[in-house]
Amino acid sequence: MLDAYNNMIENQLRAGGIHLPPVFNAFAAVDRRAFVPAAYQDFAYADMPIPLADGQQMFPPLTDAKILQATTPKKTDTVLEIGTGTGFSAALMAQLTRYVTTVEINPLTADTARIRLKQQGVHNAQVICTDGFATDTYLAGKPFDIIVFSGAIRSLPGTFSNALSEGGRMLVFHKMPLLTQAELIEKKTDGRLETHSLFETDIIPLVQQEKDGFVF
Repeated sequence: MLDAYNNMIENQLRAGGIHLPPVFNAFAAVDRRAFVPAAYQDFAYADMPIPLADGQQMFPPLTDAKILQATTPKKTDTVLEIGTGTGFSAALMAQLTRYVTTVEINPLTADTARIRLKQQGVHNAQVICTDGFATDTYLAGKPFDIIVFSGAIRSLPGTFSNALSEGGRMLVFHKMPLLTQAELIEKKTDGRLETHSLFETDIIPLVQQEKDGFVF
């Protein structure tokens, strides 16, 4: 599997424009195979999304790497992730930050992610099982330096912008009629939000939106 891992690093991440050393350090520290469902172990390092429960997907490696590179995590940062999935994205972010809070709507998915994170020695990440958009159940006025959405959304509730600390970064996958655009939103010292378009993708909607047709 070392060849497959090296191929992922060289032919996916580096070839895809990843250049920051902390991103490669995070991938080196987290065993991706440990977070991939058993049926897809042969594709753990492949350039493809991996199917999960509820029609969701585990990001291809390059997508996770692009998120890390765009949000530039620091050891003092606290992170909020909406949509835990297998827990791999949270495990990567936990290598580079102080603490990760990740929210998952599916109880079985949340339990499985907790187990995987514990087995892999990730102790600075907490999985909360709730609807990620029911922010009154878990935000409680806490500011976050980084907020990441693990699926496409149609528009952004102001609750999340308010929860972003001064100088904070938020990674959003904005669902448009013909494509999904990855965007980085930065909160300036005067409270302004500055949006940067990053890349186009085909990431699917978060479970709540896909299931309920909810539009913000």
